[in-house]
Amino acid sequence: MATQAPVQTQPYLSESAALPATRVKKLPLFSVFLAHISVDMQTSSLTVLLPLLLASFGLNYSLAALIVSVNNLVIAVAQPLFGIVGDRKPMRWLMFTGAMLCGVAMVSVTLLPSYWLVLIAVVLSGLGSAAFHPEGLSAVRAVSGDKPASGTSFFFFGGNLGFALGPFLATLLIAAYGTPGALGMIAPTLLAMGVLFLQRRAFGARAGVAGGRLPGASPAANVRRAFWLVVFLLALIAVRSLILSGLQTFIPLYFTGYSDLSKERIGAMVSVLIFSGAFGTLFGGPISERIGRRNTMCLAMLIVLAALFVFLRTDGLAQLIAIGIAGAFITMPWPISVVMVQEAMPNNVGLAGGLTLGLAYGASGLGVSALGGLADWVGLPTVMTLIALLPILVFFMSLFVPEGPRMQRNGARADGR
Repeated sequence: MATQAPVQTQPYLSESAALPATRVKKLPLFSVFLAHISVDMQTSSLTVLLPLLLASFGLNYSLAALIVSVNNLVIAVAQPLFGIVGDRKPMRWLMFTGAMLCGVAMVSVTLLPSYWLVLIAVVLSGLGSAAFHPEGLSAVRAVSGDKPASGTSFFFFGGNLGFALGPFLATLLIAAYGTPGALGMIAPTLLAMGVLFLQRRAFGARAGVAGGRLPGASPAANVRRAFWLVVFLLALIAVRSLILSGLQTFIPLYFTGYSDLSKERIGAMVSVLIFSGAFGTLFGGPISERIGRRNTMCLAMLIVLAALFVFLRTDGLAQLIAIGIAGAFITMPWPISVVMVQEAMPNNVGLAGGLTLGLAYGASGLGVSALGGLADWVGLPTVMTLIALLPILVFFMSLFVPEGPRMQRNGARADGR
């Protein structure tokens, strides 16, 4: 598709370098997948707990929203820090302790007697989530063999699935058992940790990610030499994330104020967007390993552009299908981008994971706030149109992304070229 010269900066793993093929360790990969589901289920369930906390402590909306903001801020800031620590010394135990801390702290919020203790609990839960993600990404890289993009896709599918299921499961438990039912949210964490513990030996040595370094990386490779490439990739991730977070934020507001659609119908749009986005991450890696990363990312943005055009200009079933297609293809390049940042920082894959999951997440949050201010100035319809046009910017940025290293398969190139 695109033939433009890619942005290339050492120490990015060379596009001409051939790496030895290794097999995917499926059971260890599945165990990290389950752990990711459990961690992100806990984080997303917090929104369902807010009404309980609001009633218990007599909070106003600002104090209630602060609980979520504190949790998100801790996750965004702490993930790169845990990534740096993990690169210096392998600490696979952070996957276990991080996931357990995230779960135990989150389910405890309904038991605590004061608002300030609740804030401390969500800080601890955020630290647990932040500790898990960089080490989890590094572990996935280690057991994904010569299919790092596919393994990362599977990992992110677990996280997105957890985000989608968390509020649903928490609502069911609270509806069935009242406030004590929220304690049942610890069950997925305990189950996932049991499976992860059984596979712990597979993560003992960082096969393929030794000491935070990818195979083929130069010992002299470091973050500073890859600075501009990493900045470019993080900017690409942030803008693409802004499309999804912008749609999730402004679809309810836009259709409530500018249409006569029911709340159920508007909620269905957001649900379709979230669930389709979860499945989109599952296919990005495998597709990129067949047609190339640059082609996958560019094609995805063209499809998103067309789908959002249809979404804003139609109704009924066609509208739901369009937003579902948009959600799937917005998230499809996400795991590819994470792998590219890891390859741009081959001696610092933990930090790479922390940056992509933390700082880019925070940047998209700031972008939504800016869009909200713009909506107050020019109106929601203009902002929705702007969001629908952002795929054009991402498309042109994607033309300049580097392709990845090739893997050896019986002496042949893994990309088939």
